[in-house]
Amino acid sequence: MLSFGIPFALIPLILLTRRRDIMGDLVNRPVTTVIASGVAAVIIAL
Repeated sequence: MLSFGIPFALIPLILLTRRRDIMGDLVNRPVTTVIASGVAAVIIAL
């Protein structure tokens, strides 16, 4: 049952950590965002 909530946590986390206006100097680099999106897609697909 908990696995249904994983996409609702992962997707906003990835989207928010790539925004400079929210994260400031701690923003993710584009490469990190692409890798995180790929890993999230695999986790969600499982």
